[in-house]
Amino acid sequence: MARQASVSKSITAPVGGWDTENALADMPEINAVVLDNFFPNTDSVELRKGFTEWSTGMTGNVETLMQYAKTDGTNELYAVNDGNVYNISSIGAVGSPEVSGLTNSRFQYINFGNAAGSFLIAVNGEDTPLLYNGTTWSNTAISGVGLTENNIVWINNHQNRLWFGEKDSLDAWYLDVTTIGGTATLFPLGGIAKLGGYIVGMGTWTRDSGEGSDDVAIFVTSNGEAIIYAGTDPSDILTWSLIGVFRIGKPIGRRGIIKAGADLVLITQDGFVTAQSILMTDRSQSQKVAISTQINSAVNKAVRQYSGLFGWEAFIYPQGTMLIFNIPQGGNKYHQYIFNTLTGKPCRFIGINANTFCLYGDNAFFGGVDGKVYKFDDGLSDNGSNIVADAIPAFSYFGSKGNVKSFKLADLLLISDGLPAIDIELNTDFQIKQSIANPTPLETTAGLWDSGLWDSGLWGQDETVFQGWRGITGIGRAASLRLRIVSKIFNLKWVATNFTFINGGQL
Repeated sequence: MARQASVSKSITAPVGGWDTENALADMPEINAVVLDNFFPNTDSVELRKGFTEWSTGMTGNVETLMQYAKTDGTNELYAVNDGNVYNISSIGAVGSPEVSGLTNSRFQYINFGNAAGSFLIAVNGEDTPLLYNGTTWSNTAISGVGLTENNIVWINNHQNRLWFGEKDSLDAWYLDVTTIGGTATLFPLGGIAKLGGYIVGMGTWTRDSGEGSDDVAIFVTSNGEAIIYAGTDPSDILTWSLIGVFRIGKPIGRRGIIKAGADLVLITQDGFVTAQSILMTDRSQSQKVAISTQINSAVNKAVRQYSGLFGWEAFIYPQGTMLIFNIPQGGNKYHQYIFNTLTGKPCRFIGINANTFCLYGDNAFFGGVDGKVYKFDDGLSDNGSNIVADAIPAFSYFGSKGNVKSFKLADLLLISDGLPAIDIELNTDFQIKQSIANPTPLETTAGLWDSGLWDSGLWGQDETVFQGWRGITGIGRAASLRLRIVSKIFNLKWVATNFTFINGGQL
């Protein structure tokens, strides 16, 4: 009898990202059932960077980080913890607080400039709004008939005019153009918001990719309405008009509205949606056009379980090409759902327990649950601890859907400055085994996996290609090779996985 010939096939690493929507049997080969702590690039999947300690000397949760943009182009960074505001512009232990005795530490803030200078204005719904001018912290002086100043909980700069609102209210308020205090004018939305509730926040949508008079204001209510106005002067009906009231999923968290390029991104119970999609799509179809469509079942599950918890936040990190959604898990644990802003492909980061994120210059920082502030995407470890990455790529039929295969060998193509601890496990016919144990970390740059040597070759100046065939066992029509990596000293990119198998007949 003729000996059966082996077949080899290469599968690209899951650059298509984490996928919770497609059925296992119908998932694109470049997607992944699980993609934890791996970031999908255009041509590889990269082990995420870690974080390093930046500020110490506080206790408990750091719930707000605020960047102050100075007129000379430099910046300052402030943390709010346990009712105190600390200057954390420099690395190290914090000094005495700049402000103390605050009722809570959960602020919304903006930077605002006028002829008098640049200002940081912050509100938390319980204290008189804070004002910082680059030298001194003080309180704002805002008045208005029926306005309770220390109830102001959201703030926005629209058309060079400050807008803000009280907690549990459908009333918005605005100041004169370029002013940072004084008498505010009421702009009631109770007659427009048919579903009731209160205003969660306000955003500005730039429809033409640039700031100007055609920018529109979007008020988002707690019961899932987006109220959109166009114009420049809300006191003049000739320059201010209602575009419409649109149904959306209920918003999650006060920090779930963020400007992303020319658009706005909102965290809702229907997923992560854009202002553009609100206008173009009925709510019943919003999940199909959401940014998060590929992982909406994971988003919806998180909303059902954790929507009432503090920590939901949308954050853009341009230098890392990341759109980050911070997801509380309870018990001071957090996950982040991450999207590559170049490709739109998602993954999940775990092990980063962040209450809040903030840019400081081009770098990203987060407030921890341990009284510390950390620099994000920095270093190769999580403040000295291992990063554990786990991936289950989509199952592949290897070009013959009806044929049973006997899998013999696997070859991972990795680009790295060394080889960390690696473990693999073959899953067949959509049966995913329980999580494999973490491999033992290797504190060495030697190319070792189990007891065998990897083949290696140069790739660029500092990186090396590691690859080597290893025995696997499994029989089925489709298969997926699970990969678990533990590291705190290596950069690593996963390019592809090669398989060798013997094709059997159809059953």
